[in-house]
Amino acid sequence: MLPFGPMSKYEKRQQMIAYVAPYVSLFPTKFALVFGTRHGVLKFAEEILFLYRQGYFTNVIISGGVTDQSDDSEASILAHALLSHGIPEHMMLIEDKATNTGQNVTFTREKVKEFGVTDLLLIGKISSMRRYIMTVRKQWPEIRRICCHGVNYFSCPVDQWWKDREFRTRVMSECRKIPFYVEKGFISDVPIINGIVM
Repeated sequence: MLPFGPMSKYEKRQQMIAYVAPYVSLFPTKFALVFGTRHGVLKFAEEILFLYRQGYFTNVIISGGVTDQSDDSEASILAHALLSHGIPEHMMLIEDKATNTGQNVTFTREKVKEFGVTDLLLIGKISSMRRYIMTVRKQWPEIRRICCHGVNYFSCPVDQWWKDREFRTRVMSECRKIPFYVEKGFISDVPIINGIVM
């Protein structure tokens, strides 16, 4: 899935980040799905608020359960940060049981099935953008149009991802995960052409 030919180390690095964090054009949707996190919560809140003010969504679903690191769910932590940044509580739906990306999608799908969602804005770690899209395409077939915003909470720009230890670790992990998950049938390969998820 990453067919490296002869290229410099820099070119290889740029191809890797372009694969896991592709450029995706945004469009207005009724619902945004935020993949829960305990990392960069304030940065997430700032960027979600920006997207809301720009009119990219009117309701936000925050998905993420309890992990070993805390008694609070990832969803509740993010929801608190969004409230403090001015996102109205009545616009939020909380899904606080999911413990992995597949569950983020399937549990959210079940929670909002009565709304007939067909367009979705995904928001999550920039290093996982492609896998978020691939998971939704596989696990939520009713979604016809997908866009995705990746939050870069790391200490360096995207085009210098290898200079931040956590960023580097996550990109390398995604490059291993994606082909394995495709093989296992957890996610589906999705063409992204000129910023449009096909």
